[in-house]
Amino acid sequence: MPVANILYTRLMSLELLKKAWHLSRNDARTDFILDPYRYNDYAFRLEDNLRGLLLRLQAGTYRSQPLLEIDVPKSSLAVRPGTVIEIEDRIVLFAIVCLMAPVLDKKLPTTVYSYRLREKFKRDHLFKDVEILDFPFLKKSTIQKRLQIFEPWYGQWPLFLEQSQFTYERDGYRFLSVTDISAYFENINLEILRDVLLRHLPHEQRIVNLLISVFESWASEALDGRCLGRGIPQGNSTSSFMGNIYLLPLDDAIARFSRNHDIKYYRYMDDVKIFSKDEATARQIIFEMTHILRSLHLNIQGSKTEILRDDEIRDDLEDDRLTRVSECIKAFEGKKLNRNERDEYVERLYAEYKKISKRKRAFRDKDFRLFRRLLTGFTLLRHPKLIDRVLLEIRRNPDYRLTRSAITYLRVLRNRKKIADSLLNFLKSPENVFDQQSALVLLALRYMPELSSELKKYAKKLFESKRVHWYIRSQSILLISQSLASSKLLNRLLQKYYTEKNLEVKRAMIPVLCQLDAIKLGDFVRGLSFDPNPKIGRVGRMLLELLTAKEPALAEINSLFATYEATRLMDSLYKIEIIKHNPDTVIKETFTKSLKRVRKQIKRAGLQNRIDALFNYMTMDRNA
Repeated sequence: MPVANILYTRLMSLELLKKAWHLSRNDARTDFILDPYRYNDYAFRLEDNLRGLLLRLQAGTYRSQPLLEIDVPKSSLAVRPGTVIEIEDRIVLFAIVCLMAPVLDKKLPTTVYSYRLREKFKRDHLFKDVEILDFPFLKKSTIQKRLQIFEPWYGQWPLFLEQSQFTYERDGYRFLSVTDISAYFENINLEILRDVLLRHLPHEQRIVNLLISVFESWASEALDGRCLGRGIPQGNSTSSFMGNIYLLPLDDAIARFSRNHDIKYYRYMDDVKIFSKDEATARQIIFEMTHILRSLHLNIQGSKTEILRDDEIRDDLEDDRLTRVSECIKAFEGKKLNRNERDEYVERLYAEYKKISKRKRAFRDKDFRLFRRLLTGFTLLRHPKLIDRVLLEIRRNPDYRLTRSAITYLRVLRNRKKIADSLLNFLKSPENVFDQQSALVLLALRYMPELSSELKKYAKKLFESKRVHWYIRSQSILLISQSLASSKLLNRLLQKYYTEKNLEVKRAMIPVLCQLDAIKLGDFVRGLSFDPNPKIGRVGRMLLELLTAKEPALAEINSLFATYEATRLMDSLYKIEIIKHNPDTVIKETFTKSLKRVRKQIKRAGLQNRIDALFNYMTMDRNA
């Protein structure tokens, strides 16, 4: 008789939680809402934090935390619910998925391409990388190479399209049934998901129930407060994997249908392509899909459901422009180019851009994908040729994916004043109507070489407003924290901190308050370290150790100043402000030498001012 709840027993493992931590932190890079500390506070005493989480799991006292929420724009007239899972909940979900995936992946047909288990993890690879798990931070490349459990999307998605093209071109299937599922993640029924999981993991009730209870704590509610029992947060890998598994009944139904009908079925998440050789079968399969999806409490979008024929199929599957751009990028990515080589690649990419440059409306569909891919190429080449079009597209297309790509591109260019002025004008314009896009633009402006007085004044206005979304207020105060703050401003912000009601805004205020004078700073940090809220308390304890202890401060100095990296220094200014007050003589000497060395490498005026002020403080302190 099979032993019950083996996976739940294996969940109680510190090594597994460490692995899940690295996967969670890597997954968070593309969150709709970015953590102001990039989870440095959790990593500071990583093993202690994970042991505490493990004890709660073992005692059955673990409880999930509420989601952070913000509407994410899809177009100028549509949004989707964007959520972010708290770090410990994310760790628990990744740990569960690490255990379930080897079993569930085997249930998926080979024609499903999304979130497939990587080949080496099919052979119980779970604890093969124990020697690297003790490091609190790992490079993205290390995580993806040694720890990531799923095949990367950039390999699987092209394979999905390639196989579809092969079926059309070689096998003679002249009809393609395509459809789209309405509000897919929001409508996943949790009881059905539980049933699907238990059907394939019949002896693992405890871990399935734990997973479903976490999702239930986040499920949408009716007007009267009743839990509707549906919906999982989107925008993270664990939900995407579970969403993939949720459609297993569809995979099974299509497999049964294919026994009596000549069809080819391919799926990437909820993107389904079914090829057939006659129109009657093409129509029948859509009705079959509709019936199965309704049993899963999902609905097909009628406006996006159609049967494509012959050349329509080719148009849907192929885009020679995108292929040429991708091949061009592949040819130079990761290589050191001379000026002539760089110019040659720029011209090749720009030739493809000119084919869509006359579009007078926001890019859509294939043109949208092509433009984003072109942005990737020009970002890698650090070339400003698309700057005007990118600034225009930010104004008229708020799609989150475009905004992220656009901001990444703008941050690598040199003409920063033009960029900063344009982005600030956009923030003040009536075209700026989406909170998430506003916050992303503020985040981009934070990394400008110098912050204009107009920008800082506008950021203060946003921060003090009670009418804007908390994420905008958080990004505003984080922008302000990049500049030296006057004693008057710091005292006013300190008073506001104790009256601020939003937890996330309070957390975002801490970096600027790290500029307080030594006495006030000591009292403030000690108060933070005793805060009953763990998200505040973790930050406070990290800062307190940097302020008072030798080893953590020395390790932080060595980490921050080992190599010059401007954005990393800008993100860590709050730590540097804390360390300057550490009384240890070795810390003072090492810190002063590090500041002196890095001053010679800085090219950003704003960062130069901050580091100069810190160096002057340290030299005056040593001479006193």
